[in-house]
Amino acid sequence: MAHTSATSAGAAGRYAKALLELAAEAGAIDAVERDLRSLEAALEESEDLFRFIRSPLYKAAQQRAVLHAVLDGLKAHDLTRRIVDTLIANRRLALLPGVITAYQRLLAERRGEMEVVAITAEPMSAAAQKRLAGMLKKALDRKVDIVNTVDPDIIGGLVLRIGSRMIDASVRHRLDTLKSALKGV
Repeated sequence: MAHTSATSAGAAGRYAKALLELAAEAGAIDAVERDLRSLEAALEESEDLFRFIRSPLYKAAQQRAVLHAVLDGLKAHDLTRRIVDTLIANRRLALLPGVITAYQRLLAERRGEMEVVAITAEPMSAAAQKRLAGMLKKALDRKVDIVNTVDPDIIGGLVLRIGSRMIDASVRHRLDTLKSALKGV
């Protein structure tokens, strides 16, 4: 199963890279980004649409009709339409969410930006996010976008996910560390 996921992520990344290169040549990077964000929102809002693109039961013509209706509603750029058509033609429409994610990641890298997930017990204020972004910008020498996720189980403190690295400064982690140390005594 992990092999399939890695293969899918690799294929989605290749589609995204090709799309970004074509968008750069056409001067349409921002237009395609807007389209993909809108498509991502549509997939998040509609469980039926999400299931539809993942299902192998539909014929390419059905997928094309539905996705073209969505893209018409978004007034999508031609390149966005072409990537969707390519995914449909290759029977890889299920990769669309991965292509969107990979495109956003590649675009952020191209712009020198980095997304950092900050997990807190309660939502962070805008001021706290700004302060954290400033500290991380100095440390990482990149523009940082903070995505705040709430997990009450960490009790307090902060867990940061920076790319593949994780920094756990949560109260839960400190308690678990103390518990392990006391067991050893």
